[in-house]
Amino acid sequence: PPRRRSRRLASAPTAAPSPDTPPPARLLDLPRELLERALSRCDPADIARVAAVSLLFHASLAEEGIRLWAQERGFELPAQPEGEGCAVRWLCCSALLRESNAPARVSAGERHSVFIDGEGRLSSCGSAAREGEEEEDDDDEEFPGLLGHGEGLGDERAVSVAAGAYHSLALTADGSVWSWGGGFSGQLGHGDEQDQLLPKKIETFAGRRVVAVSVGLYHSIAITADGSAWSWGDGDYGRLGHGDQQDQLLPKQVEAFAGQRVVAVSAGARHSLATTADGAAWSWGLGGAGRLGHGDQQRQLLPKRVEAFAGRRVVAVAAGGIHSLAITADGA
Repeated sequence: PPRRRSRRLASAPTAAPSPDTPPPARLLDLPRELLERALSRCDPADIARVAAVSLLFHASLAEEGIRLWAQERGFELPAQPEGEGCAVRWLCCSALLRESNAPARVSAGERHSVFIDGEGRLSSCGSAAREGEEEEDDDDEEFPGLLGHGEGLGDERAVSVAAGAYHSLALTADGSVWSWGGGFSGQLGHGDEQDQLLPKKIETFAGRRVVAVSVGLYHSIAITADGSAWSWGDGDYGRLGHGDQQDQLLPKQVEAFAGQRVVAVSAGARHSLATTADGAAWSWGLGGAGRLGHGDQQRQLLPKRVEAFAGRRVVAVAAGGIHSLAITADGA
């Protein structure tokens, strides 16, 4: 209200403007910093809607508002890639990927735990020895490299980690993925089945930015910034989602999601789950005990949409040993 506004201005150390001074004729006449700050208080999806339907907001203003939103939450959004025509759409998708895959700074496997400190350094504790054996007896190690102790990631800063029964993955600030531990079935993604005693960067993702990782019993899944899902490791039961049961020694894109934007993944023991940007849940792999949610116990070699969620928006999924969980947007 004009009267209230006048009182605030009068209390300022500088002289108040004349009462005859008209207010800004347009929203964009306000200080740009003020507008960016206001937009940073909004959800990226709301910013996208405003940018799409209103001529009041210039596209670059919406971009900066979303980037400020991300910066205040401790992360940077990637640059707009070639071929993506709408910067606001791209940034909103990147923000959605980030929010759907909150970075895990601590993760527990069956025999070990991995932590990320405030400086982005990795630490771990646990045991790589056979049950009942002395941990110091290196000759009897059954899970070599499980703790990954040594030089670590070098100068790279870890932002998220996933620990499994036999191997671990770490995601760094530049979007790289590192793996270590047991390499059987190719679950480390280095093109072989060798164990890795120290974290090693997965070169398949060179030139790509990975935004989320998940570790299963014998396989791994990742999401790249363009919304693609990648899987590698043991292919039994179709848990990799490639339409067969072949092991994959290198990360391979899950082609069944072509045209979709995957925003979250979870690797279980013998099955996998994902959610896409439209709120759908997908499952594939071993179907025993009804863990895939399709009303039967059939295995699925390709991702299949869980129709039980029709009319609902799934926002999170978790794959366990022989069961699955999901959360919908209404809190169910």
